[in-house]
Amino acid sequence: TDREHHRVIVARTDGTFVRTFGGRGAAHGQFNELRGVCVSSAGHIIVADTLNYRVQMFSRDGTFVCAFGSRGAAPGLFEYVADVCVDGADNIVVSDAFNHRIQASSSDGTAV
Repeated sequence: TDREHHRVIVARTDGTFVRTFGGRGAAHGQFNELRGVCVSSAGHIIVADTLNYRVQMFSRDGTFVCAFGSRGAAPGLFEYVADVCVDGADNIVVSDAFNHRIQASSSDGTAV
C-alpha cells in the first residue's frame, strides 16, 4: 500500500510495476490511510481502509467489488482497521486495533 497517497500499488512477483488504484476520499474505491492489503484465493484484493473504518474488496484489475464496516464498537463495526488477511476458508480476518479485537467475516462482510 501507498498510505501517503491513499492508493494500492500492484506489482508482479519480481517487483515490476503493473498499476495503481485508489486515491484519497470516502467513496467506493477511495481510501483514507489504508494500512493493509491481502489477496484471496479467488484473486480479490482486500484492503484495510483504516480511517474510513471499513474493508474494501476489488477484482484483480482494481474494480470495486464491495465494502463492509463503518465506525463503531458493535460486531461488524471498526474503530481502527489496522490490517487484513484471509484464512484457509477465505474468510476475511480484520485487526480492529482500537476496539482491541480481531473480527472475521465472509467475503461479503457477514460475521463468521
